[in-house]
Amino acid sequence: MIAQKGYAAQTKKDPDTLVKEHMPLVRKLAWHFMGRVGQFAEIDDLLQAGYLGLIDAARRYTPQEGVSFSAYAAIRVRGAIVDLLRRNSNLCRSTISMQQKARAAERELAQRLQRDPTPEEMAAELDMTLEDYQSWVARFQANKTQSLDEVYSDHSSLFEDNTVSPEDATQHQQIRAIMRQAVSELPEREALVLQLYYVEEMNIYEVAAIIGVTTGRVSQIKKAAIGRLRDRMKGSF
Repeated sequence: MIAQKGYAAQTKKDPDTLVKEHMPLVRKLAWHFMGRVGQFAEIDDLLQAGYLGLIDAARRYTPQEGVSFSAYAAIRVRGAIVDLLRRNSNLCRSTISMQQKARAAERELAQRLQRDPTPEEMAAELDMTLEDYQSWVARFQANKTQSLDEVYSDHSSLFEDNTVSPEDATQHQQIRAIMRQAVSELPEREALVLQLYYVEEMNIYEVAAIIGVTTGRVSQIKKAAIGRLRDRMKGSF
């Protein structure tokens, strides 16, 4: 009976009231996304998408047992922001494409020169100025290392090694350093999947939508990435 009264009270609120009452929810989710995958969108864009999602939720919501408007709105707002990131995923694909070209160029030059190519040679091979090439390398490495370093700090159980004492501060610093290095060497797509799944806590369907692959492929990429990180961690001690 109490629950029914609660649902009845919800039906009395018009969409405008629901929107006004839940605007802080949009700001919270938008800034949460911004802190994790902000390199793919501006905060104003995330807020706008979130507000549109909230308005849509207020119009569509029908009170029912076990589903509060807050919970329903969070799903719709989150979905709207994910849709925005999916539309912006061409940026991600562009980065992946550039990384593939760079690796191909590096292999070609190494085979041709019988040594590792210099930055100047890489820039020439990619038809870029040295300044543009170095700027791209710096941005690429910074995005991967800074954002995905949190995968270890926030989800260390994934990489837990019972032979390593978490009480040992020196060892902990060494592990973090190794983790940062391992993450920086991950392929771009593997790095992005780990970030979205473990750091951003998106589900497998949301990750698949953003990077434009099937859910099965996301699972394969995630498994490969974790395997690489675990192998690197084990091989370092």
